[in-house]
Amino acid sequence: MAQSRDLDYLRKHCAHDVKALLGCWRRAVRGTEFRAQVVGEKDGYPLMQIRNRIPLQEGNGFYVSTGIHGDEPAPPWALLEWFEAGGYKVLGERPMLFFPCLNPHGVVENQRTDAKGNDLNRLFHRKYLSPIREVWQAVEDASFGLAICLHEDFDGQGAYLYDLNRNDDADSARQLLEKATSRRVPIDGRSRIDGRMAKDGVIFRRRLDLRRVPGMPEAVFLFLKGYADRTLTFETPSEFCLVDRIAAQRRFLTEASKAFVKQR
Repeated sequence: MAQSRDLDYLRKHCAHDVKALLGCWRRAVRGTEFRAQVVGEKDGYPLMQIRNRIPLQEGNGFYVSTGIHGDEPAPPWALLEWFEAGGYKVLGERPMLFFPCLNPHGVVENQRTDAKGNDLNRLFHRKYLSPIREVWQAVEDASFGLAICLHEDFDGQGAYLYDLNRNDDADSARQLLEKATSRRVPIDGRSRIDGRMAKDGVIFRRRLDLRRVPGMPEAVFLFLKGYADRTLTFETPSEFCLVDRIAAQRRFLTEASKAFVKQR
């Protein structure tokens, strides 16, 4: 099914069609242990979460979010394609929570911010702002072994990875990045990315100085609040071919989920 969409993304410009995206999710969960649930509204669009039947309170869960920046269209479709291909099955009997599109207005308008100009990925301290409210409510009492936030970067020269990890384990992040990238979407080789020191495309942190963090990003919120033992923020370069970026994002989900199972 994913291959049949490749030309549609480009010819029909459907990469920013939130209605089509959510419709695909409703169909994708049929016959699975997952359900697609509308948990709120954002700028006149439904906010959807995807969950399996295992309570999040059981711990060692797996979390993925996409679409919080609307001008980053590859991640929402990559998550869907990964799910349709059965990528989640490798995770077995673990709690899973996916947010397939946190900023639907931004996606439709191809803009980073929401309808009011808020960069939502800097505002996770604002508990009563949608969709941050819905994320807070969903993760309350949850414990994720791994949380993944999928993004893109218009300044990117390749793919790169932020790793917030309480263990001194930067090597595993580099291995994930190597497996997710390709000749068409290589590793970003810069030594400084977004003003931070990077090595082989990985920005690794065990501890955070919040004075150096712009606002409160989702990954930082999940890590500092103790909802996730590890958060990975994967970034593809948004000036590269859309189909190649979707493929890279999908490979990352595949490799990250496999590695998570092996480590747990």
